[in-house]
Amino acid sequence: MTELLHMSDNYIQEFDATVIDSGDGFVVLDKTAFYPEGGGQTSDQGELSDGERTVSVKEVQKIDGEVRHLIEGKAFEIGATVHGTLDWNRRYECMRFHTCQHVLSRYLQLNYGVETKGNNIKPGESRADYTPLESFGDEMKREVETGVNAILSQNLPVEIRNIPRAEAIQFLQDKGYQTRYLEMVPKSVENFRVLLIGDYDAASCAGTHVGNTREIGSISIGKSKNVGAGVRRIYFKLLNH
Repeated sequence: MTELLHMSDNYIQEFDATVIDSGDGFVVLDKTAFYPEGGGQTSDQGELSDGERTVSVKEVQKIDGEVRHLIEGKAFEIGATVHGTLDWNRRYECMRFHTCQHVLSRYLQLNYGVETKGNNIKPGESRADYTPLESFGDEMKREVETGVNAILSQNLPVEIRNIPRAEAIQFLQDKGYQTRYLEMVPKSVENFRVLLIGDYDAASCAGTHVGNTREIGSISIGKSKNVGAGVRRIYFKLLNH
């Protein structure tokens, strides 16, 4: 098993680890700060070095129960000690996007009664799907954009807590979290990683996030389109921060 350092600290940019498995074009480490693709968020990129040779990490995937760092070049041997460095600009932008998506989703839930059906968090532009939402006209778009930016400007602290399963479920239900997502978490998971954005939002999430909404800047909502019966996909970008 690989220890995922981002689960406790989203701001780790460099780390040392030991190679515990390797194969054609990949290595598995005993611990990593690289985020493996999942939960709608794209994976981190960066570099690994053993002091003599440096390889690029193209992406990180969970494959056959392993967290595999897909690399360019020959894999390091099992037992090798490596130093990992994240492409921090990419990671930090994903952190900003992901926390912003949570605020956007909560705003739409509270004000329009819609649920988040899925998301795609990546640098440049991200998106999320909402239901039931048949249309998203210019007036609604402007209202949502203004409302979300007002929340972001409050400089809300963002906190991650690990809470025992039963306690976390009750806590999230009390906060109005979408309970169907709680049912998707395997029964083997004894503790939930709970994300708190001030008193505004609470959610179960394994992604990477900023420490305060002031780091996000402001949202610019772009196009939207129907992607299913009553499902609307909304695209958004981030401005200054």
